[in-house]
Amino acid sequence: MTMRLPDAAHRWWPFLFAVAAYAVVALQQVTLPGVYMDAVNPDYMAVLILNHRHEEVLPWLLPGNLLSDRYPILISYYHGSQQMWLGLPFFWLFGTTVTGLRLTHAMFALGVLATMYAFVVRSGLKPWQAAAACAALAIDPSFSYAFRTQSYITLAPAAWLFLTLYSMTRIAQSPDRQGRWLFAGGLCYGFAVVAYFIYAFFLPALVLAMWWYRAMPRGTAAWLALLGGLLLGSWCYPVGYWLTVEQFGSVHAAWNYFQQTQRAIAAFSGQPDLAMRLDHAGSVVASVFRNWYHHTLIFGEYGDVPGGGFKMSMLLGLPLFLWARAEWRKQQPIALRVIVALAASFVLVALVFGTRLSGHHFMVLLPLSYSALALGLVALSNAAPAWRTETMTVALPFAALAALNVGGQVKEALQLREVRGVGLYSDAINRLAADLAARPTKPYVYLPDWGLYMPVAFLTGGRIALDSIESYDAARRRLCEGRDVAVGLVTGDRAARVVQWQEKLRWDTAATVTPYRQSDGKVVFELATFAGRRDGPGC
Repeated sequence: MTMRLPDAAHRWWPFLFAVAAYAVVALQQVTLPGVYMDAVNPDYMAVLILNHRHEEVLPWLLPGNLLSDRYPILISYYHGSQQMWLGLPFFWLFGTTVTGLRLTHAMFALGVLATMYAFVVRSGLKPWQAAAACAALAIDPSFSYAFRTQSYITLAPAAWLFLTLYSMTRIAQSPDRQGRWLFAGGLCYGFAVVAYFIYAFFLPALVLAMWWYRAMPRGTAAWLALLGGLLLGSWCYPVGYWLTVEQFGSVHAAWNYFQQTQRAIAAFSGQPDLAMRLDHAGSVVASVFRNWYHHTLIFGEYGDVPGGGFKMSMLLGLPLFLWARAEWRKQQPIALRVIVALAASFVLVALVFGTRLSGHHFMVLLPLSYSALALGLVALSNAAPAWRTETMTVALPFAALAALNVGGQVKEALQLREVRGVGLYSDAINRLAADLAARPTKPYVYLPDWGLYMPVAFLTGGRIALDSIESYDAARRRLCEGRDVAVGLVTGDRAARVVQWQEKLRWDTAATVTPYRQSDGKVVFELATFAGRRDGPGC
């Protein structure tokens, strides 16, 4: 039956509390910390599309996957360019600035919250119960700072995962529309895996979920609908691989390239024993739920949130206890069982990668844990004695979580205001991009060290020509054309490297060196600018 607008409004208006809660934490100090390189990948490629007169910007992606020198397909072997495409309308609206980036990523966060809300309400929660869970998640520092760091690319696809689960619940409730919802579920799951490969870790649990929801395809048409959705959602992978093969001219050459890249990232090298894998997984999970993963990235030091141990117990231990209790009492907690299975499936598959995965890969467990806690508490309240009200059982735990999260937000915000981020997370990167964009004559900029290229490309809107490969001959030609050449240096003996550049360029004029510092005065990187002139030596 079609839902009437008043019914939809009644179901969704409590979600506005979660939106308001997230807006408070997302908008405070919105320009901090600095734009880290992985926190804008692949979003920086939006400048190729939005700025039709962009300067030379050579994006990092799989060979052959930049169509018409403008449109990216597959960024790497394990994720596509989905976040850039989804963010493109918002970058057009908000601009390719620090604030524009944070507002766009806030839209991704709201997508996760909205789809989680839709799933748990469909699974039996009352709107106020779902809103309480979403609001507590919204102000969790691990969640909000995920969208100011590299974790955005791994957490944003959780929205597709929740839509996949939502589709399964609709099949259970509308078996006559099985084909339609199987297609939708397959499509959303394909989108999730293309957004980042870690969502493939959920596949074993999703197969079980289809069985528990009685959503297994019945008949050829249903199977075709599911597979059609999966193929359409994940088209980016086969097309991207094919484009790479075309670029290299043969499968053998493309395979050699793949082997070289895998050796470079060492995804499966030096495999540790099981005890070490388990220890690493436990440490990484703790870094997510106690927020010291993001704290370490931004501030370069370990830092726990207030009540971190208690909070982690509530979000990990309590849902497991409530699930076991519900199963023991034969309450058939299908949604809760599915969430627990998803988390278990993810961790077990992640063990295969040894110690290669880090905190941002595990960030998806955070919204799953809040969902599981809400579903478990509601199952507990339904079987509670008369004196234990529903409000006490559901609202008080989330009020306690919210209080801990507020404490964590205050702690992080105070330090962020004082420090503004350190190293490549400092706002020095923001100032570099602003300084380059403000120059009346734009230099050609070489950024050979990892960490500067993507943020500068994004924040300057593609108005600065960039290269990440040190090409002395090309740089000399530009100097002789009268164009300034600038070099950004992060690592090593920077002074010696500037001298080396001058020698390689065979240029008689010393570079002007500008240091970029974090708030305590420490130099994060330097920009050396060589002034071009047509009458230079040998020109």
